[in-house]
Amino acid sequence: MTRGVASAVRACLDWAGDTDAGPAPDPGALALLLTAHQDLGAPDPGDWSVDDVREVARAVRAGAYPLDGLHGAGGPDEGAEILRSTWLAWCDHLVDQGGLLSDESPRRLRAAVEEVDLAPWCDTGPAPVPPAAPVLADRFEEAPPRPVTPAEPGDLDDAARRCRTLADAARLTVWVDRGRVLRPDPEGRDALCAEDVLSAAAHLETSPADIDHLFSVARAARLLRTTYTRVLTGRAAYAWSSGVPGAVADAWADALPAMTAEHGTAALLVLTDLFLSGRARTAAEVAAGYRDRGGTGPEQVSAALEALADLGAVHRADGRFRIARLGDHAMVRQLQRAGAAVRVTPAIADMGVREVLALLEEGRPVDTDGLLERWARNRDIGAVTGELLQACTEPRAWHRRRRVFALLAGRGTDPETDLRAHLNHPVLGGWVRRLRPGPPEPPTSPVTAWALLDDYAALAEAGLPLPAGDRERLAPHASRFVRSVRSSGHPAADGVLDRLADGELGLDLARAARRARAD
Repeated sequence: MTRGVASAVRACLDWAGDTDAGPAPDPGALALLLTAHQDLGAPDPGDWSVDDVREVARAVRAGAYPLDGLHGAGGPDEGAEILRSTWLAWCDHLVDQGGLLSDESPRRLRAAVEEVDLAPWCDTGPAPVPPAAPVLADRFEEAPPRPVTPAEPGDLDDAARRCRTLADAARLTVWVDRGRVLRPDPEGRDALCAEDVLSAAAHLETSPADIDHLFSVARAARLLRTTYTRVLTGRAAYAWSSGVPGAVADAWADALPAMTAEHGTAALLVLTDLFLSGRARTAAEVAAGYRDRGGTGPEQVSAALEALADLGAVHRADGRFRIARLGDHAMVRQLQRAGAAVRVTPAIADMGVREVLALLEEGRPVDTDGLLERWARNRDIGAVTGELLQACTEPRAWHRRRRVFALLAGRGTDPETDLRAHLNHPVLGGWVRRLRPGPPEPPTSPVTAWALLDDYAALAEAGLPLPAGDRERLAPHASRFVRSVRSSGHPAADGVLDRLADGELGLDLARAARRARAD
């Protein structure tokens, strides 16, 4: 039994001892129930849905959690009744204490526990798979999540407050005030009574149909919670009104599935695509990733993207869509709840030199665009210049060197004073000399040639040609440049010599490269 399960068992037993709520739960049965729930992937003992009830029951029927060992059970049938009675007590405990963490209807949840089959059964068959699950599994296998940089909680809250749907759900929460009576429903669906729907619609100056939608959004956001008979203020509303940092953004993230419910799985699929890629993409590009998968066609993708943009989950500009920080927050929150490994970096202001440089190489474009400049803002670059340079000395780190020296050039770093000790460094010296004012020094030594080879290595990786303008600049120094390239030890030197020998930068450099090859 894990610490979380043990703590939940104690809390339920204490509650049962203080209330007159029917038969007391059996400690062994409760531990078995919550352990099964946890083993099947539940993130918290209080996070239950009707599907969870069915999955746990399926595992019990298959014999994964034997019931005949429960105290007082003379056999499996008696064990099943002890488990059901305990399960109902656990459900009552969650509802009474406001501990039900999902947006499941308490009435539907209790009815599922009352009706579910717990009798032993050899052939349980496979559990039903949600239609989007295989598609999402394929996408995460093709492109595992890269590091995600979080926004400040206050910035996320400000963005979430701008969502009209969430704001209206919050207004409905205020209207509910100290509670309302739930509408009777034989299927256990939670809804306000008809007269309250009309009253709320008049108060919010909207239609009764909108009130039904806002009620489901408020429930999903945990702004409202329900018991078996009433609607009450939820925990998220208290956190929001108390000014807890991140509370508004959490409510928005939890409500996102309800806010996009009319788009089915398409909203989740397209948000996943933008989350994994981190790039600005057109609706056609997103749709292409799901062609012949899950029934998500171009029209569904376009409609889902527009809805997500209206809600603040994605940014929309010039016909392209890119995930917003709120969208990232929702994806990370859902993935972490599902037990997925998602690496969230420290806030940019809290990153060290190596952390920010590593993120530049590993991160998504949405995180890396302008990252170094944002990290350096309001920071004393002189105090970290040495660490920046030390992080760039690995011969193949040409992308790091290009970024770091662009930053140093932008900050006006003086090579003769601040970087004098590195003027002759075999890897960094050419870059330091580039910071000198005036025309660039010709690359006629291994030190100065190294920086140019870094440029050429980056071009080669991108499949781009060498700069045509270097033909005239390098021709007068052809022999010395080629000798410097050959003796530099740069990882890209041989490839550059091959391209020079092939005449990519003209006859003078081709001849020099061929002679060097012949020597």
